[in-house]
Amino acid sequence: MSALSPVETAVLARIDLERIVADTSALIRARGENPGETEAATVEVLATLCERAGAQVTLTEVAPGRHNLLAQIGDGDGPALLFLGHSDVVPAGAGWLGDPFEPRLVDGQLIGRGAVDMKGGLAAVIAAMSAVHAQRPDVRLSLLCTVDEEDTATGALRYIADAPTARELRSAGDPLPYSACIVAEPTGLDTVVACRGATNFIITLRGAAAHAGNPADGASAVAAAAIAVQTIEDDARRISQQAAAVPGLIGTGSWNVGMIAGGHGTSIVAEECTLYVDRRVLPDEEPQEILDDVLARIRSAIEQSGMLNAERITVTGQLDMAMPGFLTPPESAVPGTAVRAVADAGGASSIGGWSAACEGGFIARHHEIPVVILGPGDVKSQAHQPEERVQVGDLLTAARAYALIALRLDESPR
Repeated sequence: MSALSPVETAVLARIDLERIVADTSALIRARGENPGETEAATVEVLATLCERAGAQVTLTEVAPGRHNLLAQIGDGDGPALLFLGHSDVVPAGAGWLGDPFEPRLVDGQLIGRGAVDMKGGLAAVIAAMSAVHAQRPDVRLSLLCTVDEEDTATGALRYIADAPTARELRSAGDPLPYSACIVAEPTGLDTVVACRGATNFIITLRGAAAHAGNPADGASAVAAAAIAVQTIEDDARRISQQAAAVPGLIGTGSWNVGMIAGGHGTSIVAEECTLYVDRRVLPDEEPQEILDDVLARIRSAIEQSGMLNAERITVTGQLDMAMPGFLTPPESAVPGTAVRAVADAGGASSIGGWSAACEGGFIARHHEIPVVILGPGDVKSQAHQPEERVQVGDLLTAARAYALIALRLDESPR
């Protein structure tokens, strides 16, 4: 723990825990279940909070009732520090002891859907931006809050479709907009420098329908799908035995067949069967190459299987969603600054990897800047489950850490 400068001390004194809790509660009440609802109410509340802090807010419509939010603050000349979050939450589901969208404060924990993933993190970011701006109006800070992160990332995809890439800006001789990105997802205040990406594939097997009494007249897409599932499982074992790309941080890729749909009835040879597949990818893996490879493996396995009329089976696939991973060198400036900032804010942080996925990979790839994930609460034990909760003390520590990171990165050499 290091001594704080007078400016840092003054900035931290401006961060109010009661305000953070109130803001988090307002965002929870705004709901935004995805799928099922839009994020409109949450974005409206968020825009009001950002404007109260002095930020200029820009909304971009992604779909009806669904707007990305970009809040910008500070009048300096350098690139801004970008905070990244999302406005949607997963459906509340059953098992709650109270209304999941009426926040409850119990034993120092704020309970409600979105408390930890990630409306608490958003409120902490706004508190930090407000405090830094009041003391150092020259420090440039931005918050990008996307819609649809919990489903198909249409918000992030719209953002990168509109924003010029780092390469395009350099070619035009224009300045880069951001110096680094902090994703405010829940990490238990650890500093995550490596994150796998998430890719969804839809794999369709087509055969030929026939009466079940004469299966030789058809070709069963369901039987072929069983071979496809086994092929995917075999590949999962293969990649699990590969050396980790970043030892101790993110391990290897992984496969999961999450859903299967096919056939018309028990007396009909199935003409079609579809697999909905998740593949977690390493930062250097390309989803299309993975899809092409697994389709080739499946086709070969079916041909060699000896199944009835295997030659009548066709296998196609499409990329449904691709969220890239990222890797920021652990020894680089941003992770070290983040770890020290958390310690100086009253917490503890270690550098590590993340088993979940987030939209930080889009930012790392598009803007070519270092990205870390750092936020209050635990994604494994608190997010996406009944009685979702976050320690209010962690909200305060996160806000203080974000403010210190902003001040210190602004002063670091570029």
